[in-house]
Amino acid sequence: MAVTTQTGQPSAPKPSGPAHLLRLIELGKPLGRGAMGTVYAARVRQAADAPPGGPTEVAVRVLSSRFYADAAFMSRFYADAVAARRLQHPAIVPVLDVAEISGRHCMATELVHGLSLDRWVEKHGKIPEPKLLLIALAVAEAMKTALDQERLLHRSLRPHNIFVDHNGGHTRVADIGLARAAADDHGKPLPDQPVGDPHYTAPELTKGERQGDCRGDIYALGATLYHLATGVKPFGELQGPAALAGQRQGHLEDPRESTTALSEGFCQMLARMLARRPTDRYVGYEQLIADLQALSKGGRPRTAAIEHGKTVVRPRGSKGAAKAPAHSGKVSISTQKRPSAESAVAPPAEAPAAPAVQPERRVHHHPSWMTTRMVITAWVLVPVLIVACILAWLYRDSQHVERQYQQMLAEVGDNWSNSPNPSTEEFASRLLARASAYVRANPSHTKGIAARYEAVARRFPLTHAGRSAAKEAERWRERQ
Repeated sequence: MAVTTQTGQPSAPKPSGPAHLLRLIELGKPLGRGAMGTVYAARVRQAADAPPGGPTEVAVRVLSSRFYADAAFMSRFYADAVAARRLQHPAIVPVLDVAEISGRHCMATELVHGLSLDRWVEKHGKIPEPKLLLIALAVAEAMKTALDQERLLHRSLRPHNIFVDHNGGHTRVADIGLARAAADDHGKPLPDQPVGDPHYTAPELTKGERQGDCRGDIYALGATLYHLATGVKPFGELQGPAALAGQRQGHLEDPRESTTALSEGFCQMLARMLARRPTDRYVGYEQLIADLQALSKGGRPRTAAIEHGKTVVRPRGSKGAAKAPAHSGKVSISTQKRPSAESAVAPPAEAPAAPAVQPERRVHHHPSWMTTRMVITAWVLVPVLIVACILAWLYRDSQHVERQYQQMLAEVGDNWSNSPNPSTEEFASRLLARASAYVRANPSHTKGIAARYEAVARRFPLTHAGRSAAKEAERWRERQ
């Protein structure tokens, strides 16, 4: 699908990439979807005035339209993307261009050929310590460069946006252009929104606190290393708010319980990175990089020692899982540790086996009121009423689509029908343009937007505009 520049948008920034890169792209297949938008592979058409040696393939992130109405967010998005374009480091996936194209806000980055670390672990299993140290050192140096040069924090560091080539030798960090700057023009920290993956979010950030320095990213890097070393996502058995609560109150088993080849120094460094309070973590990337370099040379970390009670990682050899008080109504959020073979103790030989006690079997009887005629009738009528409500809703929805279509016909006017050679494709395109204008004016009215696109697709299914409208209608229906 070729992307062309939309005119008449004075508020949109001008394309800033080499030879206006985003004006020359042709979008391909989607590579992934996330909270910020959809990432596509794209081919770059060579322009006559383009310098030789330019990129032929790029990745294009199309920002979700739900952010368009937030002027402050959009301003920060462009400011961070432009700042990320200035970053120069071999471990940072470079941002090539950012602009508004055809009414959509897009950011082009270099297309990375390789695997994200979460996919690498799924395909190859746990990563050994020597390679973990190289990955951590590359990421820490890249993030130190972003912080020193442009005051950029990542805020969503996780295996999903760290890539390695197919040989696992070259590490690169992506999505720095989507991070919010560490401070505004007056030096004040900015709110941490949107929240990153709860399995890699520092405990203080789960409570809505602001991330004013790099220690939140250091925690996220520690959680990422824990995932790569053990093959298990931190608090992976929990989801959403429960995973955030796990970061604040739960415990992770020592990584040597599942990966015995890890050194004590590496686990000490990991425990400090995963300290619950920011003041107990590394104060900056300089200390962390120094310990990583020492471990890479076979030495020991200098600043990694930390008391066990101050870190999320449970001491090695501790038994049981911390549980919430019985009266609190909360379930345990700690990872249950498997008993090791050497800790299993056989019962004494002379001790007689205790007789098996069969539990008392209880037969469940339904209350008498559940078998009355009235209740049985209700069980029959309820599904019928549900089906009737669904049919009524579908009929009402179809009428809503028809009204939206008639409204668009009135907006376009009768000039088309009075023209000498009316074109069906032209008229369908004009209706599609009216639906797109409604999106820009009412980005939160997902139902009305979907209805307008469906009206165009239903009336003109064989036109190019009708097929485009069908795709847009399906996408907006998924958001309802």
